[in-house]
Amino acid sequence: MAVDRLYQLLQNRIEGVVSTPDQFHPAQLTNFGNLYHWTPRFVVEPASARDVAAVVAFAREHGLTISVRGSAHSQSRLAISNGGILLSMTSMRRILPPDPSGRTVDVEGGVIWRDLVRALAPRHLVPPVLTNNLSVTVGGTLAIGGLGLTSFKYGTQGDNVQELDVVTGTGEKITCDRKRNSDLFWGSLAGLGQAGIITRARLDLRKAKPMTRTYYLLYDDLRGFLEDAKAAMESGVWDHLESWASPCPQGTKPVAGRRQVFARWFYPFHLTVEFDPENPPDDAKLLRGLKPFDRLYTDDLPTIDFLERMIPVFDLWKRGGTWGHVHAWVETVLPWERAADCIESVLPDLPPSVLVGGHVLLWPAKGTSSRSRFFMRPPGEDLMGFGVLPAIPPRFWEQARPMLDNLGRLTELMGGKRYLSGYIDWDEDRWREHFGDQWEPYCALKRKYDPDSLLNPGFVPFPAARPAGVPAAD
Repeated sequence: MAVDRLYQLLQNRIEGVVSTPDQFHPAQLTNFGNLYHWTPRFVVEPASARDVAAVVAFAREHGLTISVRGSAHSQSRLAISNGGILLSMTSMRRILPPDPSGRTVDVEGGVIWRDLVRALAPRHLVPPVLTNNLSVTVGGTLAIGGLGLTSFKYGTQGDNVQELDVVTGTGEKITCDRKRNSDLFWGSLAGLGQAGIITRARLDLRKAKPMTRTYYLLYDDLRGFLEDAKAAMESGVWDHLESWASPCPQGTKPVAGRRQVFARWFYPFHLTVEFDPENPPDDAKLLRGLKPFDRLYTDDLPTIDFLERMIPVFDLWKRGGTWGHVHAWVETVLPWERAADCIESVLPDLPPSVLVGGHVLLWPAKGTSSRSRFFMRPPGEDLMGFGVLPAIPPRFWEQARPMLDNLGRLTELMGGKRYLSGYIDWDEDRWREHFGDQWEPYCALKRKYDPDSLLNPGFVPFPAARPAGVPAAD
């Protein structure tokens, strides 16, 4: 195979590593969604923010696009590149010591959240919000939003950032915060990487108590669960809230002209408090007023083990083979007053088989907890997240796709706003609907900081942006 004439030119510009297609790993050609398989011209593992800026400058000179990749947990046209440069940020994983007050820590954009949690554990410090999957990168989740079990209190992960270093689509390295270059700061948080590449983040921290106690409650009625979920948010006593919908298959029934398995649905609700061993929680006091169908179990864990509780689940999915299936997740933040109607219209006809290696996620949230400009959510104080997270064997994808497309549209018609790391296949009108009055500011941000449309092409259709760079033919 002939050596690409741009390879050595690019490698000479940076301290990091440049790879060509003969060196690619198959995983670099897709993402967690396994919906799209694209081949980049180069994969670059930068060593520093200087490398990132040099790669952007090189791309501008040679008409290449840049797609930024962290752990590639996205499911649509993100973290993959079709003939351009795939910038693999996991090579930038430095974690600096927390500041003396223990209130913030500086990390590079490619840091894995799990590594950060473990680095902070001896100091009993933790970021206010952690996603269920800790094997994703700081820069990646900040660019999407970042939701977790504490988001009802603290908002998104992006709401808990003090400062960013960003390399824009012009190759400029800019430090930004809520006052300095604030448009870039807020445009990089939940901005889908369209204005710049996060190379460093100064994250808020909070003190964590050494132990957790989780109460495993079960509900047989959605509206009863919602009533208790709202009470739990408003009580101020819980540190983490986790819930989902769990099917109990009952038999088959006709759906859309064919028989399929149907289920009775139950609603597990796990409520967790952190505590010091010498001062354990008062169970009766905490649970007073809640009305579950059953109280199944109470579990005490070291806080670090609680934060990593999903790792065995993900390992099971990997061993079972479903990790390599198509993941077309439909996650939506719903208005509280429409949530029950929406969920009850979906679950009766949802085949439980699509949840092998997946689940139906529910998360109570407070709309007022986030200040993010581009993390779109419905108006109102109380919100409910609803996510159908299937793992679909590739040969059944085309059969399942209409159901998921209809589900996504239904949740939007019910006033919901989609979480954008999942399955998104929208035209410009759908993007306009999603961003509403923030669409024009979002497009203006793109024109200002990425005028050549180099960054993360193929996902968001920007009508006013100049045509995206075309991979060089030389």
